[in-house]
Parts: sequence; structure tokens; C-alpha cells
Amino acid sequence: MHEIDNIKNKNQEERMKFVDYWAEYVRTHPDKDWSKQQAALINSQLSNAAKMPRKEYLKMKGELV
Repeated sequence: MHEIDNIKNKNQEERMKFVDYWAEYVRTHPDKDWSKQQAALINSQLSNAAKMPRKEYLKMKGELV
């Protein structure tokens, strides 16, 4: 179980580094630059979600067993 904890901790550290990186990027770049990237990400997620069958989506969210 110790190995799983190490993996979880490393994953959490990597996530926090990414959050710090993105926050710095947003602070240091014009809105126009980063908002285009954000829009591309969101549009991609919406497109993928629209293609996913309803049951699969609910199962992924943990609302359907």
C-alpha cells in the first residue's frame, strides 16, 4: 500500500505544479492568447461528450452501476 500512496502523492504534486504553471501563464500572457487555448480544450471536451453514449457517460461519472 505504501507504493500506492507514493503514486498518489506524486500525482498530486504533478497536478499542483501544472496548476501553478497555468496560473503563471494566465498572469503573464494576454487574455486573447490563453482564452483561445482554453476554448479549444472546452470545445474538444464538449465534442467528445456529445459522442459518448448516455449510459457510458453516467457510468463514468459513477451514477450508473
